[in-house]
Amino acid sequence: MGLVPETKVRILEALAEEPTHGYQLAEDLDLSHGYIYTHLKELRDENMIEVVEEGMDKKIYELTENGIYLLAALTDRDPDSV
Repeated sequence: MGLVPETKVRILEALAEEPTHGYQLAEDLDLSHGYIYTHLKELRDENMIEVVEEGMDKKIYELTENGIYLLAALTDRDPDSV
């Protein structure tokens, strides 16, 4: 994928489908929890995702507007369909 690692693109794609928590993302993408949380932190620091709900030791993540536009650019999607 070039400038953006494939794992981050997969995370963005998953979050475009449905906001979810890191544990679920790790399960869905078949990645270790430590690995997924490293990427989630980086994506938050880059303002591509945000926490929209917190509770019961879980944070629910979703794409920010920046994340939507990045995903659209990387996948040739229409930003309105993300």
